[in-house]
Amino acid sequence: MAIHTFHSDETKAAMAAMTSDDPTTQKEWAASWKFEKCQCVATWIGNDDFFFCHWLAETDEDIHNALRENGLDELVFTACYEANIHIDTACLTNDRAFPMRQTEQA
Repeated sequence: MAIHTFHSDETKAAMAAMTSDDPTTQKEWAASWKFEKCQCVATWIGNDDFFFCHWLAETDEDIHNALRENGLDELVFTACYEANIHIDTACLTNDRAFPMRQTEQA
């Protein structure tokens, strides 16, 4: 999970300007955020000074490299946090909701 915070009000306005007239579809967006070593699979953006993205990646650096490639690092600071559990009511399974940690299973 990546939490992005704008560098300033100016960079927040710049991103809003970039996206307000962007005709990209959701499918096109998803394809454009797929990289060799990582992929952004979801994003949550509101009106606040931060937004969230769900990434599939081996390392934090893979995410930072993808952001750099797209110039997003010029607009936002990013903190990455690994999430071991992900529950989404849009795609529920019969798997255990809170599995034991791998080290506890031994």
